[in-house]
Amino acid sequence: MRYEWEGATFPLIECWSCGLRFLGVQPAPESLGRLYRAEYFESDYRCGRAAGSSFDEAALAAEDRGLLDRFDTFGARGRFLDVGCAAGWLVEHAAQRGWRAQGVELSESAARFARERGLDVFHGELAAAGFPEGAFDLVYLGDVLEHVPDCRAILAEVARVLKPGGHVYLRGPITTNSLARALGLTLFAWLGRPIVLREPPYHLWEFTPRSLRRLFETTGLRVTRLEQSKLPPGRAHGDKTPLERAVMAAIDAVNVPLTRWFGACGDRVTVIARRPVQDPTLPRR
Repeated sequence: MRYEWEGATFPLIECWSCGLRFLGVQPAPESLGRLYRAEYFESDYRCGRAAGSSFDEAALAAEDRGLLDRFDTFGARGRFLDVGCAAGWLVEHAAQRGWRAQGVELSESAARFARERGLDVFHGELAAAGFPEGAFDLVYLGDVLEHVPDCRAILAEVARVLKPGGHVYLRGPITTNSLARALGLTLFAWLGRPIVLREPPYHLWEFTPRSLRRLFETTGLRVTRLEQSKLPPGRAHGDKTPLERAVMAAIDAVNVPLTRWFGACGDRVTVIARRPVQDPTLPRR
């Protein structure tokens, strides 16, 4: 599988030991900046399957309420960090619930939109924010880890700024884990043909549940829960023929109950992890 975008080719490579798939050639830093302009947050975020613009509070309000309800099961409301906070709605809603909430966002337009509403949002990369070690009780990453050039470095920094005993809550895509994409990759491999996606290479990493769990463990975070889910059949993302769209919709119709009943072959994942109270991989305070 490979992406073709702006005259460049970005091949997807698989690690045979852990199943992690990644772009063997990544977009240059200046190209990444162009990918996440305001237009991305209007339609392309979440693989183009979101219900509305990320600048629209109403489009995300119900989802944020569900997230915050689940966060409340972790204990007292302390310091909260949303990494890749986009327009900052979750930061705002968390603050309204009593969290001391902050955000980090790489997109200049999204960060500006959040800061204009008075939110504490740092524009730039997480490491550049300079948060002290053990600063946060809860760190959230929603549809962000697959977009960063060095996913392990980001997760290691999350572990560092998390208090011992604090929680990480991650949600994101595991697209190649779904039936349609896994079958497509297998079929095209048998035929000796690559799957070509003529669209921006937003996903620098394609995780599976196994590779994602292993990534958490290598940064000293202990996974306490991993849940798969499946988006219902809908508009297929990218440049596909009517036949390809029909086949994907049919396979997805089978995939939805399979994931619901057996927790397998999902295309979305939720991971909850903790930084151990006595963490041998991080300096003690």
